[in-house]
Amino acid sequence: MRTYFNKAALSAAVLSCLSTPAYSQTLNQDIETLTVTGTRLPISLTKLPGSVSVLTESDIQASGALQLTDLIRGLPGVSLAQSGSPGGLTEVRVRGSETNHLLILIDGVVSNDIGQGSLVDLAHLTSANVVRIELLRGPQSARWGSGAIGGVLSITTKSGQFAANESHIDFSAAAGTQGTLQGSMNARSQSDNVGVSAYASYIRTDGDNVSRVGNEDDGYDNMTAGLNLNYAVSNEHTLIANLRTVHYENDYDGTDFAVTGLPTDTDNVTDGAQLSAKLRWEFAPNNTQYRSALSAHYRKDENDNTESGVDAGGTTGERIELNWTSFYTIKNWDFAGGVEYLQRLFDQRGPINFGDPNQKQHDNTYSVFAESNGQLTESLTATLSARYDNNSEFDNALSYRGGLSWQLNNHYTLFTSYGSAVKTPTFTERFGFFPASFVGNPNLEPETSEEWEVGVKANWKKVTGQISVYTADLEDEINGFVFVPDAGAFSADNIDGESAREGVDVELNWNSGYGNITAAYSYLDAEQTDNGVTTTELRRARHQGSITYTTDFGTDAFSLYTKLAYTGSHYDTFFPPFPEPSQTLALSAYTLATVNLSYQIDAKWQVSLKVDNAFNTDYEDIVGYAGQERRALLSVNYSM
Repeated sequence: MRTYFNKAALSAAVLSCLSTPAYSQTLNQDIETLTVTGTRLPISLTKLPGSVSVLTESDIQASGALQLTDLIRGLPGVSLAQSGSPGGLTEVRVRGSETNHLLILIDGVVSNDIGQGSLVDLAHLTSANVVRIELLRGPQSARWGSGAIGGVLSITTKSGQFAANESHIDFSAAAGTQGTLQGSMNARSQSDNVGVSAYASYIRTDGDNVSRVGNEDDGYDNMTAGLNLNYAVSNEHTLIANLRTVHYENDYDGTDFAVTGLPTDTDNVTDGAQLSAKLRWEFAPNNTQYRSALSAHYRKDENDNTESGVDAGGTTGERIELNWTSFYTIKNWDFAGGVEYLQRLFDQRGPINFGDPNQKQHDNTYSVFAESNGQLTESLTATLSARYDNNSEFDNALSYRGGLSWQLNNHYTLFTSYGSAVKTPTFTERFGFFPASFVGNPNLEPETSEEWEVGVKANWKKVTGQISVYTADLEDEINGFVFVPDAGAFSADNIDGESAREGVDVELNWNSGYGNITAAYSYLDAEQTDNGVTTTELRRARHQGSITYTTDFGTDAFSLYTKLAYTGSHYDTFFPPFPEPSQTLALSAYTLATVNLSYQIDAKWQVSLKVDNAFNTDYEDIVGYAGQERRALLSVNYSM
């Protein structure tokens, strides 16, 4: 039976933490670092009334991670569903929301794939040349627009970060099991007013066999490159230009619809390309409290599939955004406001076989927004943001978020927030067509979500951390697995009910003197009610967490990174061959172990040995798809 949090329970849960220093916030960085996703206005993480996790460049380097999933697995509120080895579809859900309810930014550009249901496949996000990851949980549509229901994941690359008068070049190369090869380079140069940086990385692997039958491995190749220019034209004008490209190819297995309903070895390949571009002009007049920024963002995702060498169709999604924002400061209050234009384009193509999938669709959104934050008193900080969207296809939408942060003393800060967010139906849900598999529903309504959150942040000399309690309700949730007998295929529809979620997120960081220990835990109760029937949401574990230990052994040469990430039991749907009905199956809990041992040979050379899934745990995130096997990787890094 579902347990509903009321205001008294929320308050009690938080206040009980005030006398328990074990519940504290993992920041892994200076406590006054500014958040880059929570607001357009400058505010420190301690004063932001929200739950944030940050991984810094030192955290990322210590882990030796090849892919972003290695880094975010185990973060509070994060549920991962990976269909096997590297390159396989990797979905992320935050606080029980859907996989396309998380907005992902790369150097400030929204990178959700319009052509693939507005999700981001994390399989194609490598960690090479990434210097910062920030996860902001909770509804953020007032700041970022449609889609930010579960939160925002912001990724900053080395091309998006500069240091004054600094030039730097480094290289890395690695080889490992499963025929894995990896290489990367980055170079940056910064003078007084011009900064230029570039990076590139390549990874290939034979992969594993994700099917439970057969012995064909599913390989993967990824080439990622980026370029950035930062030019201070004068004391008042700055220009920023950014370009990022990704090209990948991954093998994937088909499904045996006739006999088993499970994945089976097939010669299927996806060729993909991604392009992100940003141009930004910043104007900050001298001797005034006013400044403004005009920016243009472009994102393109292209995917083409072949099955046994035969064209199986593909999609292209494009996102064009223009934004003008003005900023103003009055005493100890900051204000921001502006306008935004967004155009989304969808192109589906493929062979005409029992229907024609070829189509082009688009929509437009005009938005106005405003936000402010400031000090109500010396210890009380308030934030407020609102956004009004006028979409060409749907009713006008209002998103908002407000919060308070109360610094009780030098050690504890109490915060609370309330937000409302919106997610417009995707083009795939409305118009997608896959013969004998899926037919879109053009009559869908947008999803809306509301969330309360209360939490406490703590900062002691060697211990920092946070705990937050939340409850969220999603209305008009879109179910993409509604069977339509007349079409003989599945479709999408708004459910007649709501999806209710509540949970607790905890983070703790302890600098023990013998190394750094980071622990995280999440509890989630996520249920969906449709036509009076309540079921548990799929692919979301009720309990999950992680513990990470890093140490340099008191030397300047050796360093050790170890991580245990636990995913509790969860449910998924199995579709047996027709005419058998679908089944909800329980997937077992599992723990993945990661170890990375590094040795600093001298000031320029470093060698590392990393082992993923060290215990070779057999697990599944998705019914029938075997999880990644144990993988070892030896890497060499050179800096100059």
